[in-house]
Amino acid sequence: MAGMWITRLGINKGEANISKHPDAAERQVTLNIDIWSGVPVDILDRILARLPLQSLLRMQAVCKDWKSKLQTPGFMHLWESETNRSLQRWFLTFVHMPSGTACLAYDVHLSKWISLPLGFLPFDLDSKSPLAAADGLVCLGAGWRSLNKGFTPSRLVLCNPVTREWRDIPLPPHLDPATSLVSVAGIVVNRFVGTYKLIIVAEVTKQEVVGTREEKILIAFMFDSVMQVWKSYETLVNLLDPFTSFLASQFRAFVGFAIRSVLCSAVCEGVLYCMTSRPHQLHAFDAEKEEWSRLKISLPAEIRGPSLAGRPGRLFLVGAYLHNQHDKASNIGIWELDLETQRWKVIDVLLEATICNHGRTTKNAKTPTSVPSTEDEDVILFVKWSAKNLAYNVTKKSWIWLPDCNLCTQSCPPSSSGYLFAPGLIVP
Repeated sequence: MAGMWITRLGINKGEANISKHPDAAERQVTLNIDIWSGVPVDILDRILARLPLQSLLRMQAVCKDWKSKLQTPGFMHLWESETNRSLQRWFLTFVHMPSGTACLAYDVHLSKWISLPLGFLPFDLDSKSPLAAADGLVCLGAGWRSLNKGFTPSRLVLCNPVTREWRDIPLPPHLDPATSLVSVAGIVVNRFVGTYKLIIVAEVTKQEVVGTREEKILIAFMFDSVMQVWKSYETLVNLLDPFTSFLASQFRAFVGFAIRSVLCSAVCEGVLYCMTSRPHQLHAFDAEKEEWSRLKISLPAEIRGPSLAGRPGRLFLVGAYLHNQHDKASNIGIWELDLETQRWKVIDVLLEATICNHGRTTKNAKTPTSVPSTEDEDVILFVKWSAKNLAYNVTKKSWIWLPDCNLCTQSCPPSSSGYLFAPGLIVP
């Protein structure tokens, strides 16, 4: 294997074998050792940086020196600059099977499902394991223990499912396992230098000394891969906020009294957005400024079961779209946050999604037969609906039902965790 790669790059000091093919001699002149051995290192790096990820992964297996070279910050920065990122978009999801939880990825460019075995991890996955995923990294929890009708992990693991590299992340030293529930997590990655920040949001309910009112506090624990330390930041969820009190009562009618106050989260431009349910509030933690902020933005009246989705410079809401309380929750709506007006604006609705999924037409939904285009300017959202997955092209306003995955049985529904994922060489 090593000889093959070195010979192709023209740096093998041994004599190359000449094929009997008529054109082989001409091709051999092109890869002449005297020419390629004199190529400057920076030019050679640029050539390597144009190789696809699959080729680089095979090159890492050649020897330790090659693996170390391809994982240097300088080469990662170069590869990120030379690679067409629009062709590296995956939809990452986790499927519960009888043998355990499996990690699957849908390649938008190749229009196919890919299995990412996680057997290299030192523990078994379950439905609670996936916490966050972004830009080549996946955060998983293990050793979950029950706490106040909820759960919290006793172990955190960060891994790259493509390169199969992983590491244990120590729990935050200030995380009180007796009172803190881990609600959501997010990862902010600098792909050009190979650094990251892992953010774990925990919630703590405190009882006032006088009276019976409770206080709910969100704590952002941030782990910096450069400093290798945890920092913590708190913000108060005002349970008596008049701006959201009526929304809180509305939410109880549809989602009940949720065990965890944080419904969902999304990372956008280095900011982790968290949506709470009791009462409904939108909080943002800026990983660069290291501070919380509260956004007073009301939830659209038509949405049920909201979920946040972040893309560079844009924040979206996805959920069931109900015209009124008697409407059936079979319509999918997508809203985008207008930063100027501080309001959610509906950008598209897929009517009768369940019917469309079974092949019958509706007045505004079709059953596409090809994957939405993935040009550089396109924005793709992924929607999990029942046991199915949807892709939505925001730029072209087109929907598509993703094909069923033949890597697992139909009787194994996917989990509620779905992430936009860009595979890479980053080391946890």
